Amino acid sequence: MPDEFVNQPISSNTEIDELDQHILRALEAAPELHIPADFAARVTSKLPARRPASLTPTHYGRNAMLIGMVVTLIALLALTLHNGAHAAFGLVQSLLLAQFIALTVWLSVRRESFN
Repeated sequence: MPDEFVNQPISSNTEIDELDQHILRALEAAPELHIPADFAARVTSKLPARRPASLTPTHYGRNAMLIGMVVTLIALLALTLHNGAHAAFGLVQSLLLAQFIALTVWLSVRRESFN
């Protein structure tokens, strides 16, 4: 037995063809899938516990934008009442007015998109 080959050499073409056919059938065969009944329960038991996510909207951005609009309007009114003769007051008033208009338009567009 120690002097025998483990893999005997194939001597004929028919044996080679049979071996090829056997390999092709083995490769083309679909594997059988077996999923245990408690698979999902075992996977979920190994997951870490998580807190549920908050489902209530916070609206922090909208509230900050409303506060920014109020502050901009107050600053715009204060500069208008001051009525300084310096050109910088006119520039600051124009910038604040543009910012106030931009915030107002953004608020109206955001409200329309959520309704």
